[in-house]
Amino acid sequence: MRQPAGRATNLRQRLAQACRILAWAGQGDDIWGHATVRVPGTDTFWMKPHKMGLEEVRAQDLLLVNLDGKVVRGTRPRHSEVFIHAEIMRARPDVGAVVHTHPVAPTVFASLGVPLRPITHEGSYFTPPDVPRFDETSDLIVTPERGKSVARALGSRPALLLVAHGIVTVGVTIEEATVNALCIDKAARAQLMVPGGVPKHWSSDEDALAKRTRVHNPQNFTDRWTYLLRKLAEAGR
Repeated sequence: MRQPAGRATNLRQRLAQACRILAWAGQGDDIWGHATVRVPGTDTFWMKPHKMGLEEVRAQDLLLVNLDGKVVRGTRPRHSEVFIHAEIMRARPDVGAVVHTHPVAPTVFASLGVPLRPITHEGSYFTPPDVPRFDETSDLIVTPERGKSVARALGSRPALLLVAHGIVTVGVTIEEATVNALCIDKAARAQLMVPGGVPKHWSSDEDALAKRTRVHNPQNFTDRWTYLLRKLAEAGR
């Protein structure tokens, strides 16, 4: 994804905006759910704190955390699932941001045990091949070992369904990780509208891969993010 202007100086502001966009898009879950952004060139990342809703987060609230899960700056409580973020970033140097939320549609969709099909443009970003699932546990990911398991399940992909739990999405930037979260939510909601969650028709692999380039490209990510910021401002958030 193309780097937004001034990205090195406003990481916290962009992460706080991402949290509020996730909430505006319906991915808030009271005080749960979290997002992170890596500080380039370091083994640290900024993280949304615990005990705050996504819609409440401002830049000054964020925590600076290292890959061992230790808070190195900030006074608010840290989420116990920090190891989702730390272990993915440890395993994936290409990942600059991670989102973990509990949107209802993808969580319900994962319970069906059927493949995600590209029946919308958003679906074509994640399949083919099918979006991976993590089903080792539906409990919280509160240890480095579990975090490593999540990272292995994600592999090199942009999104992961945590069965009976939620989603994990990643990106080079926080903008990309956030848009991925919105897209996997929409793709799952669309397929849940099909009886049994099993459609008869969907984009061919050839068409899906073509749309992945034509629709899900750096310029469109940037343009979509600009639109989301406008909507956030209109909503007074």
